[in-house]
Amino acid sequence: MKKGVLILTLIAVPLLTHAEGLAAVLRSAREVNETYLELQVDAELAELRYEKARIEARDQIAVLTAESTYLGAQADHLRSLQSFYAEVVDATYGAVIAEHDRQIAERNEELARNEEAAMEVRFRNGLVPEGDLIDTRIAVRSAAVEREERSWQFSDALDALADATGRTLAEIAHPAPPSFSSPMNADEWVAADPGVARARIAQEIAEVRLTRLPSNAPEFDRMALETELERARLATDRAINASERAYESLERRLTTLPQILTIRTEQLQLNDALHREAQERFDRGLITAAQRDQTFTRVLTARRNLIDSQRNYVRVVLEYAALAGIDPEEVLDHT
Repeated sequence: MKKGVLILTLIAVPLLTHAEGLAAVLRSAREVNETYLELQVDAELAELRYEKARIEARDQIAVLTAESTYLGAQADHLRSLQSFYAEVVDATYGAVIAEHDRQIAERNEELARNEEAAMEVRFRNGLVPEGDLIDTRIAVRSAAVEREERSWQFSDALDALADATGRTLAEIAHPAPPSFSSPMNADEWVAADPGVARARIAQEIAEVRLTRLPSNAPEFDRMALETELERARLATDRAINASERAYESLERRLTTLPQILTIRTEQLQLNDALHREAQERFDRGLITAAQRDQTFTRVLTARRNLIDSQRNYVRVVLEYAALAGIDPEEVLDHT
């Protein structure tokens, strides 16, 4: 597929990327990620096999068959690139999301223990029944189990980050992401789709076979080749329809996900403001420390949800880049 021209603007949303840009993370991942190393080997083998088949081809059908096989390898390569990009993005963002999940679980356990201490005082003073105290103790145990589970998940996420990218969480920063506009229209997308090109070659092969059929060939042979040609035409139509649906799906997601990012950003800003207000009220003795801390937990949760939305957005952008044959660094170096 041909590389397209990118249209990029910056939006004021914090994004999880390496300090040098997420493109630097991808470059690092290419050196250590097994998925990428394998797909590069497969691509080189496909190129060599294609050249060998073209050299050995003795007629038009052999040439077309070699091209079809190569296009199939290209389609597999693009799907493998999608998997590689998704793995890197999930590992990079997943580590920070896991860190937030761990912090939220720690805060929740701290709040539960504070509530338990307050409930014990109230119980000793005869203000609440024993059942309320038991409930708070159960809540503490549940929060402790959740915190331990999130800690294990965070450790696993760090391992996944190292395996996928060769980076550590300490190397992650938060520049702003690009607002990506599709550089291709639907017709250009379909024209560049190797799956569509392969279907058209299959149709051309069927046409050549029918054309080569001798005029005195049995009617059954002619009917068989005509049926083969009709099936090839239908397959081409299906490939075009599938390509158009894939394009429309990506276009919809590239439209809606930035809107979700804006909503998540506004939610974070609101929770930040509420936490600052809660801190001021606590300083004046109007609310308890537990009430103030609850607002900070909501800030962590809002930040975590924003990062998750960023991950979804970047995954779609890189999915587009893979399918369109665009170098992701052309996108991500602008972050």
